[in-house]
Amino acid sequence: MPEIFSKLGLDYKLIIAQIVNFVLLLIILQRLAYKPVLKMLKNRTDKIDKSLKQAKKIEEELKNTEETKLAEIKKAKLEAQEIIKEAYDTSEKKSQESLEKTRSKTQEIVEKAKQEIKAEKENSVQEAKKEIADISILIAKKIIGKNIDENKEKDLVDDVLRKV
Repeated sequence: MPEIFSKLGLDYKLIIAQIVNFVLLLIILQRLAYKPVLKMLKNRTDKIDKSLKQAKKIEEELKNTEETKLAEIKKAKLEAQEIIKEAYDTSEKKSQESLEKTRSKTQEIVEKAKQEIKAEKENSVQEAKKEIADISILIAKKIIGKNIDENKEKDLVDDVLRKV
């Protein structure tokens, strides 16, 4: 399997490290972003439930007077709606912030990986050129049957490689 990666110019150790980094990032995001948001939502839900229970209690206490009853119910409903709206807005905002952070970190990881892959590819190409040059010199020596100056050999090989 590692031979396949090396033939493709990929470093399987780097890929494994990136997968591990991504999993760690997901775990960190879950603990630092997801759980606090859920806790906040639970607190908000409890607050809303508490407000609704208070509204019912007020309704029972003020059963005697219809005007007061209607006014208190209206007030409780408005408060509940505001709390619900505020909870929704806050959770939506936190969710968007979390998504943006995740997207930006993912983008950074992808960009870094692309740069590393490009650098690895360039290194592989340079190494391949050097090996081809060395093999070409050996072949030329065997064909010609004598040693020529190394500088001339390298110049010849570089010239051939540029033409290719």
